Amino acid sequence: MPKLFKPSGRDVAAPHMFATRRIALVFAGLAVLVMLPFGALAMTQEADDGLFDRPFLLGGAPDDLHDEIESADRHILVVRHARKEAEDCNAIECPLGEPGQAMVATLAELIGDEPVDAAYASAACRTAATAEAGGAWVMMHRAGDDYPLACGGGTVDRTRGEAINDARESLNRWTLVAEHSNTVCLWVASFAGRDVATEAGCSEEGSVGSEAYGDIYWLYRVGGQWHAVTLPGVFDAE
Repeated sequence: MPKLFKPSGRDVAAPHMFATRRIALVFAGLAVLVMLPFGALAMTQEADDGLFDRPFLLGGAPDDLHDEIESADRHILVVRHARKEAEDCNAIECPLGEPGQAMVATLAELIGDEPVDAAYASAACRTAATAEAGGAWVMMHRAGDDYPLACGGGTVDRTRGEAINDARESLNRWTLVAEHSNTVCLWVASFAGRDVATEAGCSEEGSVGSEAYGDIYWLYRVGGQWHAVTLPGVFDAE
């Protein structure tokens, strides 16, 4: 089981296995009966409006891709972790600095009030803290296949490959992934291909440069085919 990292910036519910069931069946049933006509009306109005569920994100994408992105059934937002407390700090516990925390807040604003369906991160504190922007419990995987240490102590068993496979097989509409400069490209290449990863700025070694802070690598699926678009610097606070 992956290690869970609870986001601190939002009031979110725990996964089902942690949730306490507080359901008043009689009252819930009555409420459903009363609200059915209103729910149908709301669904009709939403369909008529044709509003995209993450409008701030969509605004950062090229205009000529809006229709294609809006038609996608799944979205995976891959980001490099926000800025660290110090550039030479590379330990698993290395925290975000103030600019990095501001970046997380900006990313959360772009995502919007509705939490993502799933959030994945390398087990380092800086990646886990960046993934908090999604408002969901963060499922951590190893920073390296042979490096099990996790933020906050303890270890994590899940590898990055397992996390990628889990995301590929998932039915979640929205997933947020926070990684490192040398692992962001693994996600892009795994879903959209190496050529697309290269076009997105990934080097031959599979890394992105320091200028990639604040970039969102947006993977989206249309008709079973994964595509990618880069939103450069959209949540960089500097």
